[in-house]
Amino acid sequence: MPLSHERDWPEPTKFEKLRMKTERQLVHLINIELNLAIQEARQALKSSGTWPVREGCTCRANRAYARAARLLPLVVEITEDERSGMESRLEHLQRMLEALSAIRSTSPSTAAEDEIATLAQAVWEARSSPEGLSEEDWFRAERALKTKRESNTACFAG
Repeated sequence: MPLSHERDWPEPTKFEKLRMKTERQLVHLINIELNLAIQEARQALKSSGTWPVREGCTCRANRAYARAARLLPLVVEITEDERSGMESRLEHLQRMLEALSAIRSTSPSTAAEDEIATLAQAVWEARSSPEGLSEEDWFRAERALKTKRESNTACFAG
């Protein structure tokens, strides 16, 4: 921009500078929370056969999701692409958490195919959707749900 036009724009006030800095920090914090939550959810899906690990990761992912979801509406001055990207990641994370919730709520007596499919889809997405491994994800989901049923049965038997 030519120097003559630079003088046309008033210098931002200290308050405006602080607000812009706070916006950048808020966007950074939201991205950190989303990264943490997605990482924890992926770990929970990969550990679907190990109850304590899965539960800990799921709990941390849920908390990070809640923080990011609470903060996102507070961000005002970002581009539509930035907002859309963060909202898309939040929705992706929500689907992963729903799959983990399906694992938690599986009854000890049945593991319906739709629950297996939901979990397999989430595992596949957690592994960044690689080609040709959907059967492996399906079997992993079946094993996880079977392990959950067996652990629930052991709790009821004892």
